[in-house]
Amino acid sequence: MRQLFKLLKRLTAPLRSRPSGDLFWVAMRASDVLIIAWILDGAVLYAYLVARVLSLIVPFSLLLLEAKVSPQLAALVPNQYLFQAAAARVNLGYLIISGSLALLVLLLAPRVAGSVGIGGERLKEILVWMLIGQISPILFGATRMLMQVMDRRIFYNLLTLVTTVLFLVGVALMPDRSAVFVAQALAAAQLAQSAVCALLLTQCGVWPGLTALLHKEIKLF
Repeated sequence: MRQLFKLLKRLTAPLRSRPSGDLFWVAMRASDVLIIAWILDGAVLYAYLVARVLSLIVPFSLLLLEAKVSPQLAALVPNQYLFQAAAARVNLGYLIISGSLALLVLLLAPRVAGSVGIGGERLKEILVWMLIGQISPILFGATRMLMQVMDRRIFYNLLTLVTTVLFLVGVALMPDRSAVFVAQALAAAQLAQSAVCALLLTQCGVWPGLTALLHKEIKLF
């Protein structure tokens, strides 16, 4: 058994490093792009790709914020009370920022659809489902960043792998492989991963999403 754990640790070692972990995360999050070329074609494929690019505005903007905030948050980990208060504020910040970015993307969508020659309704239908997955911080908070600063990066990456495999299997087995279905399956995988991470983080005293308002350090009035 000890040898098995050593082997697992050796195999997953690259996922512990920050650059490798980030590259792995990006590759897993873009797994849908690798398969849609086989199941979609023509204007539908074009609309899906445009919607996918627009939806990425949310996570990549949050990555920039994460790069700024995570070192300061990691420094507070030894002090449980300060860390929990800071994590609650971060979760509320992610809620506001991700929601605002999603609205911005939805406002930009009609203009983009007109400029690239795609039907606005078709693009919006796909984009809405993609954004539902991307704005999981509204419900569950900054799960990726918090898992990393809590030294749970390897578990987060393994969970990313599991949800990605389940997403790919689900798409392969379902007879209805429309663009909307792929977007729905992708959103479900992202929400499931965030939910599991948020549940684990509650064991560390982290309040996910809107529940961060219940933290005694958060005062609205």
